[in-house]
Amino acid sequence: MASRLKTTLYDEGGATKHLKVATVALQCDVEPTVNRARIVAMTEAIVDAYPEVELVVFGEVILCWYNPKRRDYHQRTAEPIPGETTCTVARLAMEHGIYISLGLSESRDGRLYNAQVLLNPAGEIQAVHRKRYPKSDTFSRRPVPVTVTEIKGIKTGMLICSDAASPRTMWELMKKRLELIVLSLADDSDEGLFMAKFNARMYDAWLVTANRYGDEDGHFWDGHLMISDPLGRLRVTTNGLEQYQVYDLGFASSSSWPKWLVRSAMVKAPLVSHVLGNWKRVRSYL
Repeated sequence: MASRLKTTLYDEGGATKHLKVATVALQCDVEPTVNRARIVAMTEAIVDAYPEVELVVFGEVILCWYNPKRRDYHQRTAEPIPGETTCTVARLAMEHGIYISLGLSESRDGRLYNAQVLLNPAGEIQAVHRKRYPKSDTFSRRPVPVTVTEIKGIKTGMLICSDAASPRTMWELMKKRLELIVLSLADDSDEGLFMAKFNARMYDAWLVTANRYGDEDGHFWDGHLMISDPLGRLRVTTNGLEQYQVYDLGFASSSSWPKWLVRSAMVKAPLVSHVLGNWKRVRSYL
């Protein structure tokens, strides 16, 4: 009965659009040149194994180690956009006819930004999201909480890690009624999948996260990532190693308002107990 209701509210079997996505937990080196080569090698490995893949997502500031308090290091490893890395990845995207999203420290107008870039199959920089809520003053803030673009006609929102914890960002994500959210992470752990379950139920959209893995100067990143559907179900959850996961997202045609409201209420209803049951964890984000 419940399964039949979910199918009625979101008929993935009758999807009118599909997107084959690969999301990556990459182990990063201290030097950008090494990571640039790893990004290329990982993308090549994914395309070799899954020639039909259409979007490859890498995590936050994946071109270097991530320590937002080390301004000198991020200044040294930062690049302009466009720059050497985006040009390299643009050629890769064009060669394979795919979209690629990755994060890096951006040098722009004498400032540093925590940026996430989306390159399209034509080798163009289609969108750049700059983090609105960076963890330190190493990175400058930008006023936009979410950057909206389209991938194969799919309305897509791009944001970075702690941006998602902002009430303003949450409101913008719900208000825009996105079909896909790409959330790049530099997140060391997600105990009990608390944030994965929370985000999955918030936005009535497919949600894909990418992350990093490994020890970086004594700080360990467990590489957790996830893919969830518009009904709040976790389709992919994994951690504990450098890896990639591939999934075929199916986008059903737009629901009528009554169906959308019922679906939204059904998916969000468990959020209250989820938050109250993990209140200690919630307070760490406040």
